[in-house]
This record gives sequence, structure tokens and C-alpha cells, in this order.
Amino acid sequence: MARSLLEHPSAPDFLREFQEEHLSELTFLLAQRQRYLHDPEVKWPDIESLEERIFCHSEAMQAGGDVAAACAREALTSEASDELTAGVFAIVLAENGIAEMMTRMAETDASLLPCFTEALTLVRHPQLSERLVALLSAARPEVRAATALILGHRHEIEAGPILPLLDDDVLEVRAAAALALSDLGHRPALPMIESRLTLSSVEELDIWALAALRLGSSRALHACRQAAQLTRNLSPRIPWLLGMAGDAQDFGLLRQLCPRPDLMQASLEALGTLGVPASIPLLIEHLSHNKTAIKEAAASALSLMTGAGLTEKVRLFEEDSESADGEEQAWREVTRPSLDATVWSTWWMEHRTRLEGKSRLRFGQPHSLDSCIEELAHPLSSFDARARAALEMDIRSGKTVGFRPDWPIRRQHQAIARWRRR
Repeated sequence: MARSLLEHPSAPDFLREFQEEHLSELTFLLAQRQRYLHDPEVKWPDIESLEERIFCHSEAMQAGGDVAAACAREALTSEASDELTAGVFAIVLAENGIAEMMTRMAETDASLLPCFTEALTLVRHPQLSERLVALLSAARPEVRAATALILGHRHEIEAGPILPLLDDDVLEVRAAAALALSDLGHRPALPMIESRLTLSSVEELDIWALAALRLGSSRALHACRQAAQLTRNLSPRIPWLLGMAGDAQDFGLLRQLCPRPDLMQASLEALGTLGVPASIPLLIEHLSHNKTAIKEAAASALSLMTGAGLTEKVRLFEEDSESADGEEQAWREVTRPSLDATVWSTWWMEHRTRLEGKSRLRFGQPHSLDSCIEELAHPLSSFDARARAALEMDIRSGKTVGFRPDWPIRRQHQAIARWRRR
């Protein structure tokens, strides 16, 4: 009489070890994916093979039934961020696992909520977004805020359940709701968001302005310009928004903000995004600043505008880095835009006549939506550059792009392909 291997006395131990191995791999791969997304030396399309491994291990755990669920449940109680992230990812796929995850999320320490956000924006489950709506009314504001951001990121539900959070008592929740609604492209929310541009505090202006600009507001840019002219305690995100949404007239305003120590770096970055050729001498001037962060901001802005390809290799100290064989590696060689003012001055003298007549530049060419699409598509575009390019697409096109640089890679390719067909 044939007997099943599951009847063997050691079968429970074997199955447990098997699922623990899947969970261990899932823990490692999710953490590796997060590192790769933000590593400027990694080509973002190459992360797709890693994601395929993540989904294969998660499917194996989903098929693992109660044994896999028990492993995930243990990880769900961990205070180690990588284990907790994997536990959230895995438990969602177990039978009745979403309810367990939501109970844990509602109670978890605020410092661990990013683990839930990371896992729940990536995991694939047809009912997850609909079920998460219940947490929009959670008692703790940080849970309400995290849930709104997850739902906006996943892009799978209607905006109605998020709308009441625009009137929440807590700024963090209002900000998350505004961002989520703009992620969803919910234009009926625009009048409510625009009304906050004049009624809210200075601390909230950039939140409402960004959401309004993404939804096609004609008033938000004026509000940003007015704040830049009149407000003392200006958020650095206001110059950033002027760079993304403004035009040539905003060069003068950003130039006036540059001398302010609290706004210098943001204003230089904004000048690069704005791309007015007249700002190039000012950016070159800031390459002689005594702070490296300011010089790097100016050099990155010049590189974004000109596409000159003027780079340098430097060794940076990284305490937590490791080599391929696991040895501690405190130094890492990276390539960055040149910080040498002389090199850039020489380049500008050679090319200024070709560029000065343009209204806005991006990589040495007239700025257009196509240049933003190419930034999204270029395999070596950084995470931050692609996030900024996607927001520019929203603001400049008048349509919600529906793109996030931390989406699964296949979904990113599909979104880019749709925009190229338009």
C-alpha cells in the first residue's frame, strides 16, 4: 500500500525548515531590493530578476498552508525591520492573513510602520486594498496616514474613503490624504485642496501646493510665488515646487532665495530642474562654496541642465557597507558630477552661445515631456531623479502619470510604454 511522504515522522520538521528557508530568502531579497532601488550604481531594470525571486518565494509560502502561516506569524511579531517586512509580506498571502496583519499594524510601534508600508505597496493580493480601507479610521493617526499612503501608492481603489482625511485633526494625516488623492488623480478633490492654499499654516502650504499642482491647479503656482516673496519661515519644498512647476520668470525669485542658508541647497536644486540658461553662471559660482552639500547641489543642477557629462570619481566613506565576500568595506568609489568650477567654466565658455537662447534646458536640449520620459526610462537614472521626473510629468502634462519608482519593475515598464504611445 502506497504511503505519502507526509506520513513520515520527520515530515513536520522538514516542512517547517522548508518554509523557514523561503521566509529567510524573502527577508533577504526584500531588503536587497530596497538597497538596490537607492543604489546609483545599480541599473533599475535589473531589479526585475530579484523581484521574480521574491514573488516565487512568496507563492511557495502561499502554497505552504498552515506551516508557512506559522512562520510568517512569528516574523510578524519581530522588531527587526527586515524580518517584520517579510512577515507582513508573507502573512497577507495566508488564509485570513490580512486580518492578522491589520491587527498587528494597528498596534505596532510608529517606528516600525515603514515596514508595513514597504511590504504592502509591493505584495500582490486582489483584496488587500479594499480590506485596508478599514484602517483609514484607525484610532492612531500614524496608522491612518500610513494606510492612506499605501492606498494611493497601490492605485486600486476609488478615492472616496480617503476624502474625509483631508479634514483630519492631525497634519500628518491631512498630508498623507492629499498625497494619496493626487496619486489617484482624483480631480474632484481639487477645490477642497485649493481652499487650503490660503487658509492653512505656512507649514502645510507645500503639501497642499504639491497635491494641487498634480491635479492641474491654476492657483497653486501663484501661491508658491507669493509665499517665496513674503514668507520668512519658508519650507525648502517651495523653491523645489517653483523649479518643477515654474517658468523663466521664476529664475529671478529663486536667485533671490539662494543667499538664504536654509534655502540655498533647495534653491540650487530647483534651478537645475527649472533649467533657465541664465542660472548656469550662478550655479558655477556655488561650486566654490565651502560646504560640500552646496557644491554637490550646484553640480547636479548643472549636470541635469546641460547633459555635459562632466564627472569625477571619488571615494566615499560608508560605515555600514560590505564587500561581496562579507568583509567590512568603509570606502566606496562612486562617480558624481564634477565639483570643479574651472572645468565647468571652461565648458560654459565653449557652449554658451548654443544654449543661451533656450527658455528651459534638460540635458542640453529644450525641456519637454519627452525628456522626463527619457529620465524615467534611462537604466541609470537615480531613484530620486525618477521620482522627480514623474512628478514633473504630472504637473506639466496636466494628467496624473500614475508612476512610482518603487513600483514593481514590470509595472514601471508598462507605465513608461503607455506614455511613449501618447
